[in-house]
Amino acid sequence: MKSILVWDWSIRVSHWLMVLLFTGLIITGRFERAYFDYHFYLGYSLSALVVFRVIYGFYGSRYAKFSQFIKAPKVVVHYLRSFLKGKPNRHLGHNPLGALMVVALLIGLTLQWGSGLFTSDDLFWTGPLNAYLAEDWQSWMAWLHHVLPDILLWLVGLHVAAVFYHELCLKERLVSAMIHGKKRTHQARPESITTPRWGVLFALLMGGAWLVWLWLLPV
Repeated sequence: MKSILVWDWSIRVSHWLMVLLFTGLIITGRFERAYFDYHFYLGYSLSALVVFRVIYGFYGSRYAKFSQFIKAPKVVVHYLRSFLKGKPNRHLGHNPLGALMVVALLIGLTLQWGSGLFTSDDLFWTGPLNAYLAEDWQSWMAWLHHVLPDILLWLVGLHVAAVFYHELCLKERLVSAMIHGKKRTHQARPESITTPRWGVLFALLMGGAWLVWLWLLPV
């Protein structure tokens, strides 16, 4: 087996930053007023990171692209059957089920930070875009923002369980791959990915521009 680079530095860094920011948001969200300023800034940072990852999903390295790992439903079903039999096919990038988890988490996180921009407790804090919505929509956004964390935690738990299954049962070292970026393969002539400079720069500029715009909004 040969070891090749699959996840470039931008994917690895953004992955672990999402872990840290999401953890910080869960913690600060539980403390209500005590750390809520930090909650806002962590949410802004996470939103910029998600913007970066979505842009990079179109202009990034080979295995970071949505077009590479999002598969047709029949492919997902076929993989699910092989997974339930304990003999799933190996994939250098995301497997079809892992791809669904990536999409679900990105959508869930986007809904979470997006709803937070419109949410208010009508007393101590107000999202920067709250005034732009009608009262009914404000209530719906507040409900969504309070319900989604539990759903996201379940998704994260499922994701971690799947990683442990691959690590312990399938002997596929996913955790270390997300640290050094390399995976082992049986391919005769494996090709390591390269990081597209302009893709990274464009995604960073879009994420940075979004973050600056949020910081300039009055709270």
